[in-house]
Amino acid sequence: MIVVRDDATRARLGELIEPGFQRYAAQVQAGEAPWNTINASAVSDETVAATKLPRGFVDKLTGAPVVLLVFVDLSVVASFDSGLDRIGVISGGSIYPFAWNILLAARNEGLGGTLTTFVGAQEPVLQELLGVPSHYAFAAMIPMGKPVKQLTKLSRKPVSEFAVLERFDGAPLVD
Repeated sequence: MIVVRDDATRARLGELIEPGFQRYAAQVQAGEAPWNTINASAVSDETVAATKLPRGFVDKLTGAPVVLLVFVDLSVVASFDSGLDRIGVISGGSIYPFAWNILLAARNEGLGGTLTTFVGAQEPVLQELLGVPSHYAFAAMIPMGKPVKQLTKLSRKPVSEFAVLERFDGAPLVD
């Protein structure tokens, strides 16, 4: 994990985030699942370039008192899905619980943060900017600081909407 407080590095992070976030926003506006590896995007590069970002959004991410950048060392994780013909996801099981624990511990101390991955599309440039070896993969960026408002009630779908018994097409799990 790298803790970023330097203003110049924050500014560069913002520059790296913008193109990925712009594509994300254009795809959402088109009704697509952004950066999807299964369904190809119909959004043109021209549409992406013309997409306006919400004012100040990137500055809120990079302007937090600290920005944590979490990387995973690919030379030590067990990527059981590395031989499959798709994007690997299992290696994330080695790092995302760590990132979540950071967020839980911060909340306990009266701080807040959010896990973002917008800068991920620029991983090689990010690695160069921060001096990260190539066998470390970017996993998350966590802007952290004192929250404007501490959330107390979160909305969640009922378990029966996303959990099933025994098989993918099984009966819903009733909570």
